[in-house]
Amino acid sequence: MRYAARKPLSLKKTSTQAAVRLELQDERKKFRESLGADFETQWARHEERIGVVLSGGGARGAYEAGVLLAFQDAKLPTPIIAATSIGSINAAFYAAHSETTVGNAEAMVESWFEISQAAVGIDWFRYILILGGLVATTAGFGNLVREWFHENGVYFHLLHPKWTWLALGLTGAAVMFYYDELPYLLYVLRNSMSKRKWKPDKQKTAQSLIANVVVWGCAVVLVSVAHLHTTASEIWNSGSEISLLASAAIVLTVVLGFFFRKQVSAFSHVFLRLPLRTGLFPNFERTRFLRERIPMSGFRKSPIRVAMTAANVNSGTEKCFTNATQAELLRDPRIARDFITAETTHTDDLMLAVIASSAFPIVYEAVSMNGKQYTDGGIVSNQPIRPAIRMGADVLFLVMLQPRRQKRGEIKTFLDLGVRAIDILTSQNLKTDLKMLNSVNNMCAQYAAELGVRAEQVRLHVGDKTYRYLKAFKIAPSADMGTTVLDFDGELTGPAIVQGYRDGAHAVHAFASYMAALPKQMPKHEVRLVLEKEPAAKAATQQ
Repeated sequence: MRYAARKPLSLKKTSTQAAVRLELQDERKKFRESLGADFETQWARHEERIGVVLSGGGARGAYEAGVLLAFQDAKLPTPIIAATSIGSINAAFYAAHSETTVGNAEAMVESWFEISQAAVGIDWFRYILILGGLVATTAGFGNLVREWFHENGVYFHLLHPKWTWLALGLTGAAVMFYYDELPYLLYVLRNSMSKRKWKPDKQKTAQSLIANVVVWGCAVVLVSVAHLHTTASEIWNSGSEISLLASAAIVLTVVLGFFFRKQVSAFSHVFLRLPLRTGLFPNFERTRFLRERIPMSGFRKSPIRVAMTAANVNSGTEKCFTNATQAELLRDPRIARDFITAETTHTDDLMLAVIASSAFPIVYEAVSMNGKQYTDGGIVSNQPIRPAIRMGADVLFLVMLQPRRQKRGEIKTFLDLGVRAIDILTSQNLKTDLKMLNSVNNMCAQYAAELGVRAEQVRLHVGDKTYRYLKAFKIAPSADMGTTVLDFDGELTGPAIVQGYRDGAHAVHAFASYMAALPKQMPKHEVRLVLEKEPAAKAATQQ
């Protein structure tokens, strides 16, 4: 194995993170001691190819780093890794730093301790720039119009400039925070004047009334402290005239808004889309962060076969990017040739494939490759079990980031709702994938019982499809890890690494027990299901 040494970031380790690192060291020491002297020989007792399936989950991916570190300490060969989303990043780390089928997780774990939101490009400064651009645009064109009026003898004279600008600022802030509550009062008034029986929501009515009083009150104050002049004379002078002007402005705004709402809405739709992209944040920062830490040459040469799934935005289908070429993959044992030739692709820039697979929708921009756009593979399949099977895995370690008991954070913004919706979608995809795996395993176990053999010895043939039993070890946190998908912070991800290491170590012991219980000889039994005119019949032949 090799580990690309690199100058560490100049980050001050807090006492909390130092304590977590010490805890991880203690866990590693205890686990190594528990393995025994001849533990490596257990993995070579049979020819089973181990496949690791890494799911998506954003910042929770630190848990996967802990699991993979346990696999490294156990020197467990993992020749196949199928991954998606944050799992693809972890898989690339693990494979790129090793020259054998036993991966190296050291660089990955260290990166998770160093992680920050700024490092992965979650920086809201972009929107400060957009807001600044909007202010500059309105100020520029507004002053242009004012100068045009001034040249034609019409101008505003501010008797109290400070109060005027304060009133303008308050009006803008009121509109920004209460815009969604303003229309309900008008809705109540319209229904009150109609004959239909309708009872308004008291709380919403009160909130809308307060919002309208604040917004229009600020607007009246703004007009009241400004004087309009022409070259002929000061046409507005008395307080009553100013109040009349303010009232007329309010009525005109409401009337124009009512009659031209569709046109204004259409214009707003086009205008507001101009500064927006396919995601809230660009991929530049996290791409740079990963390129500094993952040697792509090592990833490409690694004997560990990695399949990273991404979702094709244009077609809505799944695409598998592999670190090996199709020619190399087709030489592997028990590989599904049709899957490799039809559903996998190898790209020169593997980092681009990693970024595409982990481009969490809404949060990150989609990635363009070969004229198509790709985003997080988790929205199609958050637990890419099928690619691992088709690449020849006999035993699966399913590393899942959905805790059995999960706390739900408060949903306040569209971003919170979008992230939660994707979380629900990926969770449902996971259930579907697991259901498919369990169905095949149960069918194999049924025919194995009839033949009096182990389920691992059965091969089911249905038409041109072949199915086999795959022993699956599920690794998932027992409780919420205290982080959301966007909590990229070394202080928060450290405990998840330790939790993942413990669960990974437990899975290794379970696998060792499973291997010890397997008989030395396990001849295969072919079961062919044949469709006849009568109800389906089965024919079994023994080899």
